[in-house]
Parts: sequence; C-alpha cells; structure tokens
Amino acid sequence: MESLSTGIEGLDLMIDGGYPKGRSVLITGPPGSGKTILGLQFLHRSCSEGKKCVMILTRELTEDLLKQAKSLGLDLDPFVENGQLIIKNIFEEKINKIKSFSKFGKGLSTVDADILDHLSGMSPDVEVVVLDNIGVMAIDHDIKEFADKFSSISIILMKNGCTGFFVMDEDSYELTHRLTGYMVAGLIRFLVKENLSVGRTSQYIYVQKMRNKQVPVKYSLYDISSRGIEIINSIKGTF
Repeated sequence: MESLSTGIEGLDLMIDGGYPKGRSVLITGPPGSGKTILGLQFLHRSCSEGKKCVMILTRELTEDLLKQAKSLGLDLDPFVENGQLIIKNIFEEKINKIKSFSKFGKGLSTVDADILDHLSGMSPDVEVVVLDNIGVMAIDHDIKEFADKFSSISIILMKNGCTGFFVMDEDSYELTHRLTGYMVAGLIRFLVKENLSVGRTSQYIYVQKMRNKQVPVKYSLYDISSRGIEIINSIKGTF
C-alpha cells in the first residue's frame, strides 16, 4: 500500500513508510502530549510535497496554530497564501455566530457548525485532511449519533481518496468507548508515564494498529523539541 510520510523520520520507520494513503488515522492522548504537533508535521510535509490539504479546527484559533507551527520551523503561511492549504475554523465561526445572535438571547446550543458541511463542499483535488479536534463531537452527541457522524466523515474522505488525520483528546476517546479506534485504519496513542521517585515524566508513542502494514515495534520514547516530535528509541514487547 502506498504511504504518505508522517513528517517524522523515526515514525515513518515504525509504520513502514508512513500513513496509509487514502485511509484515516486517529491520534489520541492526554493534554500537552503533542497530538496537534504531530498533525502539523504531517500537514507541513504533505504541503511541501505539493499535496492539496485541508485543516479543520474545532478548538483552536487559526492565528495561534500558525504561530505554533512557525515556532517549530513548520511555516504554513506560504501554503495558506497560495491556496494549497485551506484552514476551516469551526471554533471561530461558532464564536462569530454567537456574537451575532447574542442580542436575540440565543446561546451556544443554537449554533451547530457541521464538519460534514465543510467536507461535502471540499474540492476533489484535496489529498489530505487534518481534523483537530474530533472529540468536540462527543460532547454534542450521544454515542450512536457520534459513531454515525464519525462514520459519515470517514466515508466521505475515503470516497474522495483523501488521507484523513483525526486528533482526539483522551477523555473524549474514553467517553465514546473507544469506538473511533475500530473505525479507522490506523490508531496511534500517546502515553505519559510519571516517575515520581526521580521527578521525571516519560512520553511514549504507541502504534496500536496500522492496517496492511507490518508494525513490529509498538512503543517508542519520544520528545518534543524546537523541531517538533522526535522519536528517541523503540521498546519491544509490552508496556
């Protein structure tokens, strides 16, 4: 199966060349573990290789995200300016709608920006879609509604031949009974282990599954530096 580089050499080696092209991958983990950074590295590499990309944000400001990317040496501004990267910000759209409706006494629940609307109107030449954070849907819907909506998103991307990269916070992943893990081709989890005796925290990246690929090594230590996520070393066996 053809692969798309993750933007991280060590991770490409772990998953036999990168993410499976035309399939969806889910990234989950605790706050501050680097989920968004992993998405930015994938997005920057894909744009650098000439691919048309879309990023959908549900919890962050576009300006903050672009600043974070630039601080890591992943300047996305040129790709946004030339139209190669399109950023759709549901969070900002929702805030603007709340402001416009506030004088009528309407609240947040009346403003339901739908991710599906953005994907349905997506250009057919888009090859990569990064969605950060899909966990917001777990708050607005019950488990069945969430599963149906997530399945619809995945099907739209697959039919369009897009490689999907979904970020989901750990709490939402558990709240939805880990359903999304069964509905994607790839699942990567960030794990943080605290060692109070030495006052140090170790961070592990865990490739739980990657369909149609051989993944002999499951766990690796990683670090977040000024260059983004870097794989330190691999650990065979159980965690």
